[in-house]
Amino acid sequence: MPPPAPPVDAALLPAGYRINEYNIERPLGSGGFGITYLARDSNLQLPVAIKEYFPSELVTRGADQSVRVRGGHADQQDQYRWGLERFLDEARALATFRHPGIVRVLRYFRENGTAYIVMEYESGLSLKRWVPQNAPLSQGALLAIIYPLLDGLEAVHKTGFLHRDIKPDNIYVRADGTPVLLDFGAARRVTADRDMTNIVSPGFAPFEQYHSQGNQGPWSDIYSLGAVMYWMTTGKKPMESASRVKSDTMLPASSLAEVSVYGAALLDAIEWSMSPDEGQRPQTVAHFRAAVRGSERPQANQSMGGPQPDRPAIGHAEQAPAVWGTPLWAPSGSPRRNLMCTIMFLDLVGGAARSADDQVALKKQFDELIAKSLQGVPEDSRIAIDTGNGAAICFMGDPEEPLHAAMLLRDLLGQRHGGLVSARIGLHMGPVRVVSDINGRVNVVGDGINVAQRVMDFAQGKQVLVSRSYYDVISRITDDTAGLFEYLGQYEDKHARKHEVYAVTSQRGAGNTRREGPSTGYTQTLPVTSIRALEPGEVHEVEMDLARNIGPLARVLVRKAQALAPSTIQAMREALAPSIQEAKAREAFLAGGQGSPWKSHVGSSSRPMSSPRSQPLRSGPGTQGVGITAADLAVVEQTLSRFIGPMARMLVRKETGRTSSFREFVKAVALNIDQPEQRDQFMQALKRSLPPRQP
Repeated sequence: MPPPAPPVDAALLPAGYRINEYNIERPLGSGGFGITYLARDSNLQLPVAIKEYFPSELVTRGADQSVRVRGGHADQQDQYRWGLERFLDEARALATFRHPGIVRVLRYFRENGTAYIVMEYESGLSLKRWVPQNAPLSQGALLAIIYPLLDGLEAVHKTGFLHRDIKPDNIYVRADGTPVLLDFGAARRVTADRDMTNIVSPGFAPFEQYHSQGNQGPWSDIYSLGAVMYWMTTGKKPMESASRVKSDTMLPASSLAEVSVYGAALLDAIEWSMSPDEGQRPQTVAHFRAAVRGSERPQANQSMGGPQPDRPAIGHAEQAPAVWGTPLWAPSGSPRRNLMCTIMFLDLVGGAARSADDQVALKKQFDELIAKSLQGVPEDSRIAIDTGNGAAICFMGDPEEPLHAAMLLRDLLGQRHGGLVSARIGLHMGPVRVVSDINGRVNVVGDGINVAQRVMDFAQGKQVLVSRSYYDVISRITDDTAGLFEYLGQYEDKHARKHEVYAVTSQRGAGNTRREGPSTGYTQTLPVTSIRALEPGEVHEVEMDLARNIGPLARVLVRKAQALAPSTIQAMREALAPSIQEAKAREAFLAGGQGSPWKSHVGSSSRPMSSPRSQPLRSGPGTQGVGITAADLAVVEQTLSRFIGPMARMLVRKETGRTSSFREFVKAVALNIDQPEQRDQFMQALKRSLPPRQP
């Protein structure tokens, strides 16, 4: 009888221990077959996870950190050697996997009388912790986790392996929201000449894994994944499968989960996967995936881009067909709007010479990298359209976000594919119109997206180019981005239209040096903290004037320009003027709006625009005697622009000549907002902004 196993702490490699080029930092976890450590690659200075083959029932650790079989019996020695060879065989197989849903094996080696597998270190939360923090989950959020896991599991099964230990602890959700399947310590190749060891995680292991001669196969992993889905939808850990064989008293998912949230078909698929009899379950991942896909609600197919409610993860090829006009994801609210935004146009390079299957897989990986590069950008501030070999993404928020996303995507492609695959990327700031087609799908049209595509056409692989309009804006509202650009000159597209183009370099400039814009004659100003702060009313007035021309983006640009501490209100106007496309409108904005009929000519420029002004507006036959002041009109226009964009200016002007009272004027303006709830929000916002009116 061998001596008892030593305490876990005594079996661990100590912190600071060096094995090959890896320095052990701390243990991450341990099980019956091995111990996993967090370590650092001293050559690359990167964190890695190292799994050591250490079957605790058979071995002990010596003073020199070597692993030795306890007892020395021949059968124990044989058992250890056989397990060690299987550990290495499985490491070789797992090292061939290149799937985002499976932890990646970097290398393996023998040392200390045992073997080690070096894997990428995945930071994030285990599903066991992630689910409670994000509960309650919608159907879309659930499927955003499950689809990548199904794809990864299918890749494992195709090599003849089973995972055999799928449970919430062994699924991690990365910082970008994508899941990864960890801990292949229990993985085994399905063979006919040797029994498989029994692996049991109570509640998640099927009955056939309770004994070494059980009929284990792909259906065994499907049971475990179904059990994870049961826990995610009901919040209850499933009963142990051994207790369900003779008399199944476990409550079905449909009786515990919200059918209205997940749908009866999805809950039925979960129950099918968890049948105690392995012959009654889906026999392959493809069978189970078909059942899950058939349960999807229509809205779950409309939006993609991360594990948010009703937003399955971007990158699933069957959910994001490569057809122009098919939205990958879109912001909520009315889809029929005019917007000034930054457009990023992407085109994948390097896949044409590959086989059709490889091209599909490559596009799927590309979509996943797009989603990762957009992590942190609010979903309601962007719209993305799949263009077949790339994507077009409209950013309606901070114009720095698309620049950072483009640079991150360029770098991620280089890291993932070693430069063999790249992307051409073009950035432009311009007007677009958001529309919906006959099927209710979101699309984006207009000159802004056309110019972004032209700019992208001028790019080479691994290159990010930006238009003159984007450069003018981004270089003036930030001090540390102008140094990223190199002026390339004028390019002519196939329509004989000329475009001034700038390339995004890999390194930022010094940041505090003065830079002369190659095509603008603009000298960047440095932040000044000793000058007086601008009055809130002055800033508000600038924002309102800018919003008349470019819509809701004005608020973001004004905030960023304000951070540079301009010394005068005119300096702020000069910094913001390039965002206005039309020359006459830009001149009027620079002149302080004096040339515009919408600029109030009464009162100090430092007064808040919401303060009452006495000068009535007389710009149309129906406005005389109505009592609509220029200030009233400006507030209505600014508020409306938040909901429908630059068209607010034209519509407000049109309505001022048609109504006989201020109340009728406001009602008529509100009808230009499609959604009733947004119309109510407009009325409430207007009520807060306008001064009380005399009855």
